[in-house]
Amino acid sequence: GGSAGGHLAAMVGLTANDPEYQPGFESVDTSVAAAVPFYGVYDFSNEWALQAQSNTPEWIAKTVLKVDPQTDQESMRRASPLHRIHAKAPPFLIIHGTNDSLTSVEEARHFAWSLNRVSDQPVVYAELPGTQHAFEVFHSARTSAAAQAVDRFLAWRLTAQRQETREAQAE
Repeated sequence: GGSAGGHLAAMVGLTANDPEYQPGFESVDTSVAAAVPFYGVYDFSNEWALQAQSNTPEWIAKTVLKVDPQTDQESMRRASPLHRIHAKAPPFLIIHGTNDSLTSVEEARHFAWSLNRVSDQPVVYAELPGTQHAFEVFHSARTSAAAQAVDRFLAWRLTAQRQETREAQAE
């Protein structure tokens, strides 16, 4: 997912089977095989002061989360993938551009670094020089390369998952 979808892709990857996020279907397996966020917001709490100079995170807090970011830091942390990192996270491919004016490339770097330190699974971070937010909306060599990287990453994960399934069935 990209932008808000990037945030959601990261949250889905990091909150599998968390009853807080599945009221009424707590017993359903909500795990995913991999997560591929593009230029998401990963830390609404801004504890590391890495947010972009835009007002995007504050706007999202007020209009989407319906909270005041100045007075409800706990809600901001709960909505932040950075604060949901754990060892059992699925493989991640994180893509972000260096010229993103809406979401912070520094925040994406920190998220990728933090996830890589904790996760048992691979974390791939692809930083695209000179790339703006929503870069893949327009066809370009960069868009094609990013799409190919996503395709290869997901094909790798599918192959690995099939192998894991075969091994588990053999036991």
